[in-house]
Amino acid sequence: MKILMLLWCVLLMCSCEPDIDYIAINGSDEHGQEIAYLESLIQENGELAAVKLSLLPQDTGQGSKEIQPSLYIDILSSWEFEGNYGEHIISRSFYAPRINSLAARTNTSLEACLDGSENIVPVDEITPPYLALRVNSLALGDDAYPLVRVVGITLRAAETNESGRQLNNKRLLSKEFIGKTLVLTKVLEDSPKPLLRPMPQPLWIASGGDLMLDRGASDILFREGPKGIFGETAKMLASADLTLLNLEGVISNRGERVPKSFNFRFVPRVAEALKGAGVDAVLHANNHVFDFGETAFLDSLSYLKDADIGIVGAGHDDDEASAPFVFRRGNEVCRVFGIASFPRERNGWDGVSAAAGPGRPGMLHSGRGGKEKLIGHLSSEKDTLDIVLFHGGVEWSTRPDAATRTLYTDLVAAGADLVIGSHPHIVQGFEWVNNKPVFWSLGNYVFGGMENTEGGEEGLFIHLGFLDNRLLYLEPYALILTHTRTNVAPPENLRTFYNRSRALPGHAPGG
Repeated sequence: MKILMLLWCVLLMCSCEPDIDYIAINGSDEHGQEIAYLESLIQENGELAAVKLSLLPQDTGQGSKEIQPSLYIDILSSWEFEGNYGEHIISRSFYAPRINSLAARTNTSLEACLDGSENIVPVDEITPPYLALRVNSLALGDDAYPLVRVVGITLRAAETNESGRQLNNKRLLSKEFIGKTLVLTKVLEDSPKPLLRPMPQPLWIASGGDLMLDRGASDILFREGPKGIFGETAKMLASADLTLLNLEGVISNRGERVPKSFNFRFVPRVAEALKGAGVDAVLHANNHVFDFGETAFLDSLSYLKDADIGIVGAGHDDDEASAPFVFRRGNEVCRVFGIASFPRERNGWDGVSAAAGPGRPGMLHSGRGGKEKLIGHLSSEKDTLDIVLFHGGVEWSTRPDAATRTLYTDLVAAGADLVIGSHPHIVQGFEWVNNKPVFWSLGNYVFGGMENTEGGEEGLFIHLGFLDNRLLYLEPYALILTHTRTNVAPPENLRTFYNRSRALPGHAPGG
């Protein structure tokens, strides 16, 4: 027993050797991950062990009050623009104001964020049915975005112990102690900092509804450029990472007019003009892509391909029609699909007759196995953002019909992360379907001849910011169509879109 006591005393004396300097970490409850990072770094770093720098024991039992720190690491945090975060930055995190998706707001002020008027949360906590607001018109990823929380540290020598007694100044000024401090400083500077994250960059998607470039619209596009027909939305078409539209008609100067109520065809120059406007891909599964027969349809596929515009929902056979347009940004992958499902027209023309099949050009139509074909491509994995552009439903209706709702729900269940609808020629609402955003109909984008219709002279343009495959920013713009020109309407015109959205059942998660 005496031998064991003697050994215990020797170990205790060794653990308190004067040449071992202990480091204490000062932080608050909000610094849990930073404290864990520093503790792990100090405990596992060989350079610090070599110069006998050690983490202050948390609980050493009897005699623990005799162990005093020689160095303190003080943890400080502030918003990045304030600059009060110490000498060595070890962590950076990102926040945003969180609101309900039907709050009909897209922007707030920094003052409102700081005075508690807004609900500020880490960006990772913004999930359906919530969205983020811009701050002073800045979104996450923009230069000078203000809600960046920075945590840093400052080193200081422990000039007094817990009893307030002055430590040996000679010790603080000794070469040995200064050398240890320099080693710790170097370790802190050189070590990997997994908490020091880069600014997230949302993937921005721009989309409008039905684009029909007949009736003089293409002439304006050639003469005045994109702003001539797209108005203020032209800049968003050009700046978005991914721009998607429904092209209501074919690009060709050939073919015979099919007996229908309306037939739309655009000159070949349109393809290059759309590419110049920033359009990345178009839905070519709609009730006007066979207005001039198979010859014009095949021409349209060729002209779009030559202009490097992706085509979704149509092709030389059903395999091509169901294949996605693939967009990549760094390691991010976005796949865009297209499908149609509209009823027989009053004039008798049935879109099923233009459905693609094995060895048969046409569109992907749900009435000819298109739904099953598309579902076979969709993925529920989170490594891709799967978008479906849909053309169908009931024209001039203010809300989706039961068949369209069933189709959309099945697509989302199969893995669609975003569904954007067209064809009704009228703006319908937005809702969450199994926590995925669905826009039932964006109405018209550019479509001459809609004067004196019930809602056809209005449209919706959406600017969406996705982060980690979830919708973070929803920025809708009400449109007003004046013959073949489109422009952004006053914000109060969005009332229709939000009211129709609130009337839908899926404005809550799981709806």
